[in-house]
Amino acid sequence: MHFAFCLYKHFPYSGLSLDMLRIANECTQRGHQATVFTGSWEGDVPDGVEIVLIKHFALTNHTRAHTFHSKLRKLLKTKNFDVVVGFNKIPGMDIYYCGDYCYVGRSFLRHSFFYRFTPRFLYFSSFERGVFEASSQTNILSLSDREKLIYQQYYLTQDSRFLCLPPTLEKARWANLDELPDRKSLRTSLGIKEDDNLVLLIGSGFQTKGLDRAIIALAALPNELLAKTKLFVVGQDKTDTFQRLAKRHDVADNIHFLGGRKDVPALMKAGDMLLHPAYAETTGGVLLEAIVSGLPVLATPVCGYAPHIKTADAGYVLRKRFSQDELNEKLLEMLLSEQKPQWRENGLKYGQNPSLYVMPQRAVDFIEQTCVQHRLYLPGETSQKRDESLYITNELRQSLKGEDSFYQMMNIEGKVYREALGRRTLRFTRGNKDYFLKMHTGVGWGEIVKNLTYLRAPVVGALNEWHGVHRLKDLEIDTMTVAAYGIRGRNPATKHSFIVTEALPTETSLEDFCGDWKECPPRTLKQVRLKRWILNKVIETARVIHENGANHRDFYLCHFLLDAHFEADDQVSRESKLYLIDLHRIQMRRKTPERWAVKDIAGLYYSSKDIGLTQRDLLRFMKLYRGKPLREILRTEVGFWRKVESRGNKLYASEKRKALVLETLKHQHSKKTEVIEGDFTESAATSLNEPRRPIDDSIATSDHRHVVGK
Repeated sequence: MHFAFCLYKHFPYSGLSLDMLRIANECTQRGHQATVFTGSWEGDVPDGVEIVLIKHFALTNHTRAHTFHSKLRKLLKTKNFDVVVGFNKIPGMDIYYCGDYCYVGRSFLRHSFFYRFTPRFLYFSSFERGVFEASSQTNILSLSDREKLIYQQYYLTQDSRFLCLPPTLEKARWANLDELPDRKSLRTSLGIKEDDNLVLLIGSGFQTKGLDRAIIALAALPNELLAKTKLFVVGQDKTDTFQRLAKRHDVADNIHFLGGRKDVPALMKAGDMLLHPAYAETTGGVLLEAIVSGLPVLATPVCGYAPHIKTADAGYVLRKRFSQDELNEKLLEMLLSEQKPQWRENGLKYGQNPSLYVMPQRAVDFIEQTCVQHRLYLPGETSQKRDESLYITNELRQSLKGEDSFYQMMNIEGKVYREALGRRTLRFTRGNKDYFLKMHTGVGWGEIVKNLTYLRAPVVGALNEWHGVHRLKDLEIDTMTVAAYGIRGRNPATKHSFIVTEALPTETSLEDFCGDWKECPPRTLKQVRLKRWILNKVIETARVIHENGANHRDFYLCHFLLDAHFEADDQVSRESKLYLIDLHRIQMRRKTPERWAVKDIAGLYYSSKDIGLTQRDLLRFMKLYRGKPLREILRTEVGFWRKVESRGNKLYASEKRKALVLETLKHQHSKKTEVIEGDFTESAATSLNEPRRPIDDSIATSDHRHVVGK
């Protein structure tokens, strides 16, 4: 078989280029032909691989990509390849090796609304859409589950088109570390003393890898420690900007730019830690390389391979919302830590896992399977009809047994939990699983205009909840799991949409669970530990979503569902979960405005006023939510917390007035129930039994607390 590989440019220190060569070499070893189409080639040409250079000239990146694609398309028509594999986002490929982050997803969170109208965004988003949209025929080799979910969030890409590859490491390069010179000899050859700290930053594209962050963190070290610390920067990129930054921070003598190197395993064996504060990184193969070579790692969580650091217990992963202060603190902590020998040992042990070295074989297996599928279908024929506005997981699709069209999903029958204007929520069972279906059938222009009049965003469909679930999953906050999503129509007043989520393992809300704390406060060690765990989880949830540009808008205890488990010694188990639900009004931006953070925290304060929290609990919330000493918070943030308290007290007082009015009306009409069949009284009684909700803009659109997994 003859395979074509397409890559904008190849240079020997690019992780994407190295992956392409590993896959091409595996193809040739199996007896296939491999031809690489690229705009430029640096480095040696491997045996058995044909290189075709496509000359293209333009002033900007997106116009260069457009020129390359136009010429590539003409060349591919002249030859008959069995499978065409793209290593950049190029429409029309049979397979895309997903080595890049989601451009649209990143742009929506980092840039303003007007950025979406720039030529750069329009071009790159159109190419990305051509690969990932649901109607596309391109299959995807995914390197990161996290990035896969982000692509599905924006393009509804079917699960069946993805193959999640294992981590990629070249066994011959990393399995023979013992054959290298000993660590002391390597450090001597680099001019590093035995008691000095050798910190490595490895990767081409210094801006993306966060070299500026690393320089600032290095400059923040105490003078005595800084004098004994060297940062070696390995990679191919321009250095002028970063050298000037190092001079401004007076650390130019502590930083050495080594350029591209082929002796990275030796450098890692000689180093003390890898610093990788990347801004964006689909995988971050260098993290895995450092781990298996015994080098402790400090990295940001945007890297697809960052979870391996935690799994191997080989360093630290920073919090989701980047903080330079946190990076400075963790760098200092790791350099002084006595855990470095243990991290090194853990990483070397982790490197013995054989599954870390089979990526090229799995990729070529998939390419061969795609080739077989092509031969089963005539030109122009597709293996399945793809609906570009409907997403269903493979598991649910199989359980539906063919009843999976948009119309059939909107007409599923089950136990109805709530019906409101333009929205219906029900529970149904398929296979061995329970699901919740929330349908939106349009609220009408009157409701939309009313919401806009009150300066609030109207909820006109399931799209907001779809994005909200994905955002919380990305932030590692426990929430619902989406099984299906669909949308029809363009008119916001009549748009039809739905979202299906898996039923959660609990229906116990925090409002119910904590309701008797005031009369029966936790006293036993087990109860106290659970209370502390619940407080910490609620605080962490609030902090993470607000630090990452989101706000809930219905942030009450009734929207936290508790699934608690304990170990034999009465410690709270790691299996315990606190789920945040009811996301149909969540908002997401680059940065959470203060007024929306105040609204969320005030809602939480209001809904917890009757559960017996102590002054110490409230002060603990303030300290952990801000991540600062309490003394500093009370000195610098009094205004914020006064707003929270004032709004929370107003919500509480308004709810008490509402309850009093309803109780009075109920009493006045209690003697007329035989005449009016209790219509109004029953409505009032239902309201009294509802979970505590404020009279504000959340009343019209919030769902009942017991709708689990909606």
